[in-house]
Amino acid sequence: MKALLLMGCALLMVSVRSTAQFTSSGSIEYLKTTNVRLGMQLEMDDDEDSEFMKEYIKKLPKNKTVFFKMDFDKKKSTYFYDKDGPEKIPMWGGKDPAGENIVLKNFTDKTIAAQKEVYDNTYIVKDSLPKYQWKILDEMRPIAGYNCRKATTVIDDTVVVVAYYTEQIMVSGGPESFGGLPGMILGLAIPRLYTTWFATKVSNVQLHENEVKKIGKGKEINNEQLFKVLQPRLKEWGKYGTNILWKIRI
Repeated sequence: MKALLLMGCALLMVSVRSTAQFTSSGSIEYLKTTNVRLGMQLEMDDDEDSEFMKEYIKKLPKNKTVFFKMDFDKKKSTYFYDKDGPEKIPMWGGKDPAGENIVLKNFTDKTIAAQKEVYDNTYIVKDSLPKYQWKILDEMRPIAGYNCRKATTVIDDTVVVVAYYTEQIMVSGGPESFGGLPGMILGLAIPRLYTTWFATKVSNVQLHENEVKKIGKGKEINNEQLFKVLQPRLKEWGKYGTNILWKIRI
């Protein structure tokens, strides 16, 4: 039985490899999923009069899904909001902050530019590519036909990030600001934010220029400046404000 199990695992690994092509350009579709019920429950402050909120949370769908796309090659990648999933979830104050980002990474000069809408303001955040301290592990899993290796890192000293990347896509990129691994990130999880990003489709054909969203106009700022602007305001909102700040900064 053990021999059969090992043989089955080996065949699965071969099958995953055979369905995927080595590539350095193309497009990826990501599904972002957030457990909104759990998130709102855990973000409520202990001293908050929460009877109304508890009833409100019970009526929400468990998850909120959003679709993103990425166009990439060896020189750059453009990651952008595509459409909402089918769930109807009213957000306090309108759109989810930084929920429809456009992120342009330039791998040649190692810079990043991101358009982020935060309530009534649109920020164009320009900075150098983040340098995440990844720990690469032995665990593997298939995602969108690619065999992916697990890696972990920590942001802001306490927020754990789990990534799954494939060396068969020879571009060191990923969703939002994440990258810096020996291949493309096809799976990402941030448990503290109750959110995952997983590729649902990978193509070795790049998107047409007209399909790729462009960064528009907004207040130009870097990451440190953005934190200084938003942190004092969101600090007043307790745990909810802290999580919003992390969502904006990723």
